[in-house]
Formats: sequence, C-alpha cells, structure tokens
Amino acid sequence: MTVEPEAAQDSSSSGLISRSHLGIEPFTLFRPESLADAAASVANGAWAHAGGIDVAQRLRHGESTESVVRLGGLEALTEISLHDGALFIGAAVTHARIESDALVLAHRPDLAATWRTIGNVRIRTAGTVGGNLMSLDTGYDSAPILAAAGASLIFLDSGGTEQRCSVADRAAGRLLVGCEVPLEGRVVYDRSLKPVASVAVGDRYAAIGCAYRNVEIIELEFDANSADGADGAHGTGGRVDLDAVRAALDSLGEPLDDANASSGYRRRVIEVLIERCVQVHAAGAPASPGHDAGQLSPGDDPQRESAAPTGQPGQARTRRGDGQVAGNAGSLDLEMQLNGSPFEAAAPVSEMLVDTIRSRAGLSATRVGCDQAVCGACTVLVDGLPTASCSTFAWQAAGRDIHTIEAANESPGVKPTGSLPAVMREVQQAFAETSAFQCGYCTPGLILTSSSLLAHHPDPDRSTIVDWLDSNVCRCTGYLMVIEAVEAAGAALRDRSDTLRVPAT
Repeated sequence: MTVEPEAAQDSSSSGLISRSHLGIEPFTLFRPESLADAAASVANGAWAHAGGIDVAQRLRHGESTESVVRLGGLEALTEISLHDGALFIGAAVTHARIESDALVLAHRPDLAATWRTIGNVRIRTAGTVGGNLMSLDTGYDSAPILAAAGASLIFLDSGGTEQRCSVADRAAGRLLVGCEVPLEGRVVYDRSLKPVASVAVGDRYAAIGCAYRNVEIIELEFDANSADGADGAHGTGGRVDLDAVRAALDSLGEPLDDANASSGYRRRVIEVLIERCVQVHAAGAPASPGHDAGQLSPGDDPQRESAAPTGQPGQARTRRGDGQVAGNAGSLDLEMQLNGSPFEAAAPVSEMLVDTIRSRAGLSATRVGCDQAVCGACTVLVDGLPTASCSTFAWQAAGRDIHTIEAANESPGVKPTGSLPAVMREVQQAFAETSAFQCGYCTPGLILTSSSLLAHHPDPDRSTIVDWLDSNVCRCTGYLMVIEAVEAAGAALRDRSDTLRVPAT
C-alpha cells in the first residue's frame, strides 16, 4: 500500500508548534507486502525505514526523498535464528532485543554486552540493526561491532537475488535482510570517545568507526612468543604487535579532520582505543570497557517471542500491511489507545508523534527539547517502553498503546492499582517527596522512563537506574534526587502485592 505525499502545510494554521514537523519535505510512504517489493523500492531510491530514528533525523536535517519504505511489517526481517553454523540477526531486529534475546545470550553473549552501550534506552528500543547499516553512516555502532566479529551481510538486489558482503563493502541501493555472525568469537567495543572515534576488537580484526568516511578494518597480528617488554598488548593469540597496528593505520591514510577532532588527534585516539580493547579482550572482562556486562537492560516488546523459528533467512513468511489506509492529501487515519482510551486522528505521513499528542490530542506535557531523540523531554511510553516521540512518526503508533504523563493524574479508581498508570502515580509521588525536580521541563520524561524501568525490572540496582536515566537530560537537579526517587518508588511498589509486573526480556 502506498500513501502519496501530503500537500505542503502552513504550520501556523495547522496548529503544529514543535520543530519536529517543520522543514520536513513530503514523501510517499510505501508498505511492501514482500521482501521482493521492498528490495525493488530500495533499489529505486526509497529510504528504508526500520526503527525510523535515522529517517526522521535525515529529513529534519534537510535531506529529502520521494519515498520511504516501511520494513517493520516483514517478519523475515525480525528473525533471530541459527542457520548454517551462524547466528542470523534480521535487519528489523531492535538493539534492545539483541541485548536480551535467548539465542544471542546463549551463543554470543559478548554481542548482548556490547549492544547495551549503544545510544540511550529510547534509541535501543526503537533503533534497528538494518537502519544503522543501510544508512552507511560510519558513526553508528552496529557497523564496527559486526565488522570486528567477522559478520557477513545478506542483501537482496532489485531482482530479488541474494548477495553477501562484509560490513565495509556494503553499498546503498540494496535491501539488507540481515547479518550472519560466527558462533565462535568475542568482540569488545569502546565508544567512550565518540564522535572522535569508536573501536571494536574481535578475535582477528579491529574495526574503526567515526574516524574515516567508511568503517575501516585492520587485521590484528599476534605473536605468542613476544617477550614481556615488547611493544604490544595482550590479545587472543598472545601479544598484538602495536607497530603492525600503526603500519596498518598508516595504510588507511589520514583520518577525518573536522569540527570534532583533528586527524592527528583521531589517529592517537584510535591507537589508544585499540590497545585498550585488546587488553580487555584478553582479560575476558566485560565486552565494553567500563560497562557492567551483567547489567539489566531494557527488553523489546514483552509480548514478542525472543527468537523466531530457525530457517533460511529471507524465506520466512511475510505479512500484509498493518491495516492503515490512506486519507485525502496523503493523510493517514490513525487509531491508537492513548492513556487507556481510544484515540483517532488523521495525520500527514510526515507528522511526528509528539505533534499528534500535543496538537491533536491536546496533551501538552509531552515536551520538545533537542528534537534529536537525545534529551528525553519528548518521552512517551509505547507499549510500555520509552519512546522518543520527536523522532517517531505518528503512523508508527497506530494500533499501539500510548501513555503520556497525563495518565498518572487519573483518579486511582479509574485504573486497577496494578496498572501502568498506577506505577506512574507511585513514581510521581516519589519525585514530589524527594524534590526530584526543579524547573519541571524534563520531569515528565524522567517519570515515564522510570515507570517503564520499574515495570520491567522491579528491583533495579543503582547502576541499572543510572543506565536508564542516562537517556534523560536534566539541567537542574544533579540527578541524585532523581535516582533516590526511583529507588523509593521501587521500594514502595515492591511492598504492594498488586503491582504491575512486566517480565524482563
């Protein structure tokens, strides 16, 4: 099904006041019914939409496209399975699902650990492997991790023919079906100095992100007989020859020289990160330096099975679109559950969820801050998970269960005491009692993120709380009172036998 571009709108007359909608060029939305249809669309220049954050940001930053093809409805792209001695991860699998999927944890727990460091909780629950890889942006984390792991990518060309390539050799204009990762091996990833550089180290390769125009890969040379005084770092096969690493970096040419860092500084950072990752790899420490690999992570949709049946990638059953129909002038008629009640609206295909909530539903406590899915002011809960409404198209919420902070203010008699709004009320009360707010602009997003955390993980330790709240920027409180509020709310909820419990995935 295709939805044609909407006519240009005057934002002042439409009532859309956030920056999210302004400046986005109209586009056609296409929902393919098969992988072949999707591959043909991508080959013809359509942007692939998997999680959607990348598409939203590119449009907001002034890029334009005639059409966007939505991949989320194709079940073949949501598989995690075992195939031919490798772990297959579909292109539409979210980052959060990789953190917690049973097959990933059983066969490549290092991938689960590295993926916990990607972005923030909202990006991990929405962003996908394919969205990262098909955009060809070297700053995205999936590329160096998979490159260092020796993964192969599976694409379909316009004729539906399967093609394979390495991460470094991926090209635009082809539909990514997924990737195959060897079952043996271990990857360590360090993104602590992004956007200057990021480095992943596997059993044989080091992969570098952010620093060049493509993800660059160098082969590591090991010398098991190196003396302790040699210039090297401990690796899987002994010591890595750092002189050989420097020579390999020389062959890549100069790194980028831009506003983020000079080429010389980038080069030194890369050397340091490679040495650090090699040492962590050899020590068998957590797969990301400075990160607790055993930390609780946000799960994907709690109703989703953790792994699809095994089978040939790309041959899984596909399904038809989600039933949304096109309205006049490129609008979609949307139906969703908003704070427990049915809500319907007609919205242009380029409208962001934050605009639908604020201007069409009249719920103004959902704020617009950075407009980049980073600050957390726009956070809402979609099926119980924190979501950046500034970077989520309204049509992505069709048929979903949406909660905004206003749900916490309902009368206690409106909802069962074990409902999500009840958790939100408990968290809101704890925020008030601990003075975990000042100006209040960020507070709704903090309360919603904390409520989702406690619904999924009833007894989180402080590091887990910090991990989740790292996705919400607060300029006023210094965070300590916020953390204490979450701890207090968690303790109060655990004392109640009827509290909502969403199984952690």
